Amino acid sequence: KEPALCISAHERPHSQTVMAPTIEMVASGDHMPSGNYVESYESPVKPGDVLEVVGGANNGGIIVRIAKDKTSPEATERLATGSFVRATECDAGRLSYELVQGVGPVAGWVSLTAAGKELLAKVAQNTDADDQINMLPAKIGEDAIHWYGHRLIQAREAGRGDFLYDRKPFLLESTDSRDAEVDVQIAGPKSPAAIEDDRTRRLLAKFSASHGMKGCHHCRLPLGEYGYSHKKDNGKNLMHAECMAQVMLKARRAEEHLRKQEEAELKQARREEYEIGWKVSTIPSNVLSAGRLGCAVVPQGMCCLVLEGENSIRVAPTFEPASALNLEYLSVALQVRRSAGREPLFSLDPIEAAKDELVPESSMQMKRFEPEWLAGTSVGEVMFQADYHLKELSMGEYQQPVMGMKSCFDYSKIEGFDKDWSAREWFVVRKAELHVSEDAVLVPYLKMGVEAREQLLTAAGLEDAPLTRPDHPLVKYAEAFTHNFDLIAERKSVVNQLREVAKASIIAKFMLESGIELSESWFQLGAPTSSVCCLEIPQLWNDRCFSKISM
Repeated sequence: KEPALCISAHERPHSQTVMAPTIEMVASGDHMPSGNYVESYESPVKPGDVLEVVGGANNGGIIVRIAKDKTSPEATERLATGSFVRATECDAGRLSYELVQGVGPVAGWVSLTAAGKELLAKVAQNTDADDQINMLPAKIGEDAIHWYGHRLIQAREAGRGDFLYDRKPFLLESTDSRDAEVDVQIAGPKSPAAIEDDRTRRLLAKFSASHGMKGCHHCRLPLGEYGYSHKKDNGKNLMHAECMAQVMLKARRAEEHLRKQEEAELKQARREEYEIGWKVSTIPSNVLSAGRLGCAVVPQGMCCLVLEGENSIRVAPTFEPASALNLEYLSVALQVRRSAGREPLFSLDPIEAAKDELVPESSMQMKRFEPEWLAGTSVGEVMFQADYHLKELSMGEYQQPVMGMKSCFDYSKIEGFDKDWSAREWFVVRKAELHVSEDAVLVPYLKMGVEAREQLLTAAGLEDAPLTRPDHPLVKYAEAFTHNFDLIAERKSVVNQLREVAKASIIAKFMLESGIELSESWFQLGAPTSSVCCLEIPQLWNDRCFSKISM
């Protein structure tokens, strides 16, 4: 049964209707010569009038053509129903317009009627065009407010009850800054859209007050049956559940943004303090080293090694990146091979691994070089910075170098974050060969990658697990990094320089094991070892937080 409430629709007044042309017919039996049609058409629309599109509701709007002729091409889109236009010209039932408000072409030609139905209607009579435009948003907002409010009145009269303001409030301790955020969102910058939004909010508040309704503190719409507020407000400043969620979400995002900003500043300060981060300026130049070995011309800083006989070698300029190598890296690799009989080695070991509990925020790691004198050399710096950057990339500190790669956080998220794990990762040389070209140039060839192992915290510290599962997040990341290693080396300077160190180690092994005669100058090309080298560095842990608001 319909409730005893009558809601009257607001009729838009129409000034005139389109008059049908009057046709004078010739007498029967006479031929109808050309020009005997006498057409009389008085246009009801004048330039400057504002009209509303009332037709085409079932077709997404009315057709717009680029010219007055009905056979002219159609515009790419229709003029949407409910749009408002200003007339610029009207002739024989055709209207040239410019769009005032709504969706559709900004200008064009449309028909006033079609199949006896009106497509456009004048908004008001005897009103200035600018006044018509200004009153459109207010009229639309007023109609919406009345409709919305009367529906609430109907619900109340149907037995839904009055407002309940004693609903359990959110257990949220808010500060003055959060309340200020709500006020700013209500006031807003005075853009045209914000001004219109303010007007609508005032109308809503006025309607709610006049009908004894409580308005939402956030959006100003009538609250309805339930209201929510902060715990400290004691039932004041009530809001809709959705509005409360928006306020809470905005506050959480602001807190998270501030936390990340403070964390980034702290990390940057620690990086500068402990000299963490690769600097391209630290790459050694070949110009001075090549000059000491008798090669005066080094185009673009690239040089290679050329065999002369069975036990002699010389430095020569080259334009081929595959055969080029860094002479300072080669000199350090020769020293390591002669003194230790092995390749250079670096590792980052946690200092607190033997403790029962690790504290991520205060964890420190120890640089371990073999041999120890590598600390402070160019080779040692490259190995440390590359290893540290690998760990930062794997934990999502930076954007991945290849599109589609996932960090360990992403892989852990797929698992549901329901497992705690520890693991280690390191660079490895999977394949190393030395080729000799037709002109006796040494060309090192190698394949590098990353390996990972799961670790367990025991009484003795962190130890490798007997078996690492293949779907471990760090194992998956290591496989993806290995698959894209060459591409990553072209995009990450520190990874590229690590590959150059590996190339130098391959050639150093060949030179010493092949019995090639080397002067002492080959072992003294490197820059003097830096006396200041901090071996203990912080672990700049990365984290990712998730939160969910439940209503």
